[in-house]
Amino acid sequence: MYTVGTTKDADEQITVLPAEALAAFHEVTVFLQVAPWNGTPFVRERPDAPMRTQTFGDSGSGMVTYLIVEYRRLVEIIQVTWYG
Repeated sequence: MYTVGTTKDADEQITVLPAEALAAFHEVTVFLQVAPWNGTPFVRERPDAPMRTQTFGDSGSGMVTYLIVEYRRLVEIIQVTWYG
C-alpha cells in the first residue's frame, strides 16, 4: 500500500470540486493507494518515470497528476483538474 498525500495547490483544487466529482475523486485516491504505477506516464517518452496522471469521473471528466516516491511508498498528488 502507498500513502497518498497532497500539495497545498492540490488541496485548494480539491476543495472546489463539484459535489458530483467527490465520489469519483475518492475512488481515484483508493486506486493510487494500491496501483499508482498503472497511471499514464506524464511524459510518454519516459514510461518508467514516477510522474503520472490518472483520469476519474464519468467519461474521464477529471484528472489527477501525481508523483510516486517509491522508496517512501508515497504518492503525492500535485494537481487535480475537473473538466465536467
